Amino acid sequence: MGVGMELELVSEEKNSITIKIIGEDHTLCNVLRKTLHQDENVVAASYAIEHPLIEHPKFYVQVKKGRPGTALTRAAEQIAAACDDLHKQLFKALKK
Repeated sequence: MGVGMELELVSEEKNSITIKIIGEDHTLCNVLRKTLHQDENVVAASYAIEHPLIEHPKFYVQVKKGRPGTALTRAAEQIAAACDDLHKQLFKALKK
């Protein structure tokens, strides 16, 4: 089992936030970015991994209004719900 994920706040402005996602890579970041792009309040969602062996992803979100952390939380909830649905569907399909 892995170490787990940690978040580190890099910077936060009125309409934007940058966080470091420690313990994750492109897999989670791509899903998070894609989910955030579906939010009509999100102006920008991107990430960068400066060096894949020694750096952690830095994730940036900018919103039109409200708090960018709220957009991140909503996206995380949507991802969790999709994973839960996948788990249920797999359990149902494989139980047969």
